[in-house]
Amino acid sequence: MTPTLEWYRAQSEYNEEFYEWLQTVRPKDAHDWKVNALFYSTLHRVNYRFAKDTGRAPKSHAERNRRVRRELPRVRRDYMSLYTASKRARYRDGFRVTDDRRKSAHVLLRRIKGNLPF
Repeated sequence: MTPTLEWYRAQSEYNEEFYEWLQTVRPKDAHDWKVNALFYSTLHRVNYRFAKDTGRAPKSHAERNRRVRRELPRVRRDYMSLYTASKRARYRDGFRVTDDRRKSAHVLLRRIKGNLPF
């Protein structure tokens, strides 16, 4: 199945809603999951943009990162920062992710949303 534009939009919104739910039920912890939900909301927003503009979304993180660097200069820095924060939360820091890092990731998502509307 090739995802549609609507699928990318729905998946992005779902991940952001998951973040909001986690923030409500676990305001003092689970920041690693929150950072990852924010990142994946952004990833699907980026895939939406690529699919809309070129008819094809990237198939891997490496391809997506290359395309973001080349084709989306307005979000390049924020996207790559959120990508790095997500990787660190998943593979290095886990439950030690702080609320400050969660807040920073949320700021990045808001800026990206402003530059990549649906």
